[in-house]
Amino acid sequence: MALEQLKVREIVRQAVSKNVDIPEFQREFVWDAEQVKQLAESLYRDYPVGSFLLWDSSEYQEAKTARGTQASLWIVDGQQRTTALCLLLGQKPYWWEDSISWNKALERYDVMVNLLPDEGNDRLEFALPNPIRRNDRRWVSIRCVLGMEDVQGLTPLAQKIAQKIVESVGNENAQTLELFSKVHAHLQRLWQIRERDIPIIKICHEVEDVAEIFARLNQKGTRVREADVVLALAAVQNPGWVRKDYLPFRSSLEDDGWDLDASVFIRTMTGIGKGRARLVEVPKDFWNPQNLPGVWKDTRETISNVLKRLAEVGIMGAELLPSANSLIPLFVLHHVWGNKPGYHFDKALYWFLLANRDGRYSGSAVTSLNEDVRAITNAPDFDKVLETLLKRLRVSSEIEIRENENEFLNRYDRAGSRFLRLMLYLVLFRREARDWVDKTRIGYDRTGAPIAAGFEPQWHHIYPCSGLKKIEVQLDDIHALANITVLNERTNANRLAGRWPSDYIRRFSISEQDLRGHLIPESFIIAPQGPSECWSVERYRTFIVERAQLLAREANEFLRSLEKG
Repeated sequence: MALEQLKVREIVRQAVSKNVDIPEFQREFVWDAEQVKQLAESLYRDYPVGSFLLWDSSEYQEAKTARGTQASLWIVDGQQRTTALCLLLGQKPYWWEDSISWNKALERYDVMVNLLPDEGNDRLEFALPNPIRRNDRRWVSIRCVLGMEDVQGLTPLAQKIAQKIVESVGNENAQTLELFSKVHAHLQRLWQIRERDIPIIKICHEVEDVAEIFARLNQKGTRVREADVVLALAAVQNPGWVRKDYLPFRSSLEDDGWDLDASVFIRTMTGIGKGRARLVEVPKDFWNPQNLPGVWKDTRETISNVLKRLAEVGIMGAELLPSANSLIPLFVLHHVWGNKPGYHFDKALYWFLLANRDGRYSGSAVTSLNEDVRAITNAPDFDKVLETLLKRLRVSSEIEIRENENEFLNRYDRAGSRFLRLMLYLVLFRREARDWVDKTRIGYDRTGAPIAAGFEPQWHHIYPCSGLKKIEVQLDDIHALANITVLNERTNANRLAGRWPSDYIRRFSISEQDLRGHLIPESFIIAPQGPSECWSVERYRTFIVERAQLLAREANEFLRSLEKG
């Protein structure tokens, strides 16, 4: 770690000339105009504004090109302040995308200063523009002062400002020379902002450490992961790749309901290209321009193919999955073994679902990911891969069916129930269950086509929450998975909300077939006593117990069918 100091003007010059860089995940400028004004005022008063943290990433980069377009110093902490300084001096940093938006930013982040403060006040007054200040000759934009490279330019500026103030008050006898002296003195002191020294700390740590350093410095902001840093490094070594290839593909997936973070893409790439998910084990030259295009092509095709296969069983978006990280080994598995003898996607899906049941890739799971990606890459055949992966799971392949042990009696809205909620949806999708209101198949639109843009099930309480609460049914029973079914649209769920089943079954003419499609117990479909008595509140416990058994049997049958391929 090295410590030095740079003047404000030097920091701005480096940002303009690309002697420093910023990671891809830091591109957006989020400060408001008031923060920019406060920074200017602090610098004027010579207050500390914090140190800047730079990472020397030269070890991770190819040799600089003849054009010298690559920077090896990355701003880990200080990007917002650096951009604010560029705005104050009126010089566009290279990472700002276009001149049109930059000019709008100059107007939006303008800071004004009163060069003739009240008598007895030696400090200048800083403020944001308004119509009154714009018309007051005492107030000028700080940018017209800090943007001057030569201090000699302050003299004619002071003369011009003093003359305009005289003209505005209409007093030819005003002491123009005295006024000029005051303005000139204040301009010189203001101009010294350019010369303020800022502490600069330089580090030369590993990628993992840089991600952790950034995260600790920005605990209140977005969590920055190791993959974000690696993505930014790949972007530097491959100009245009992020903008032309990576972001459009990621955006298209997001439009289809797959909002995946950078880690999924980056670790899939390293899994496909190097058989590793732990990024520190990936050689630095993996990201060079000779290697990345081919790996990215394989990654993009694999992800597209797997997501298409998942959609066929009803998984059409990331929100359905307990863990998006579980996609990484599934992608690698499909890439390595998808075109080889013995491979069957249903068997891969069987393991994938059980891995989500186990929570193997939830939370901080880099070690587990790395172990499994290595096993996928090094196994002699597909069956051996599955055997190895399944042995590492610590869950039963069967969902408990016994009356008092049935897992579908658990609450649907608990984090630990996400796998069972997914299974509830998948078995209804498999049974081609239909929406009770608009009669379309679950996961399909009214034209009969699969919903393409990331279907998110609407979880509907079959027995209404409000009615059950009135008779003091326990919340755990009210929200049991066995009391939940799936509809296509939130509006449809709202139309049933608060109504007793016997009421909405008649109102929307829900057929016996449609009830069976949602695994409603037979005793609640055909009952001698009629629909009202059949769906009475006294039978609620019977309903959730019987339906929980139906759901568990159907889920187990589905899993067994996948296991057999």
